[in-house]
Amino acid sequence: MGFMILEERLEAFKEKIKTKDFLECKGLGNEIPFWIFDYDPRKGLLVRDTVKKLIPVFESKYSIKIIEIDLYKLCLEILSQKITEEQLILFEKKKGSDALLEKVKIILKPEVVKKEISDRLHEDFDIIFLTRIDNAWPMIRAHSVLNNLHSVTAKKPLITFYPGKFSGLDLSLFGEFKNKNYYRAFQLMPDAS
Repeated sequence: MGFMILEERLEAFKEKIKTKDFLECKGLGNEIPFWIFDYDPRKGLLVRDTVKKLIPVFESKYSIKIIEIDLYKLCLEILSQKITEEQLILFEKKKGSDALLEKVKIILKPEVVKKEISDRLHEDFDIIFLTRIDNAWPMIRAHSVLNNLHSVTAKKPLITFYPGKFSGLDLSLFGEFKNKNYYRAFQLMPDAS
């Protein structure tokens, strides 16, 4: 089979995620139902637009409830609970951007992010979409989020929209920055172009 262009992969993706086998996590054995939809970062707006339109259609047409966790927005909300914008600006002026990034990373500890995501999963749902990983980087890394979500997703499928490459063994954000190995997810639609 040849490479599929992104638009074809997105159409095949829509068909796959509404199947009973996918929703019931059939064929995974005891593995956790975490999936990665990787894509060329230059096509991020197309992916984001497709996801935004897909969520209400799936609920109204197929009665499939999708919860989107926008990782960037989540990070900003956590930060705003802990520190004001003025304090962030002042901190950066005094200590520099590198020190600010380290402070932000401390505030956005994996356990804190996990709790915030868990709090959003209190209602009934069928699928979780994890989006805007690119915008949240380098405040938080995809593998650290995924490593901490196993216990909170209620064994429902979680799809991470990843702007880069997933080899099945490791994540490479933007196809440039190699993340730590992450073995516990499956590539949702192979043949990223």
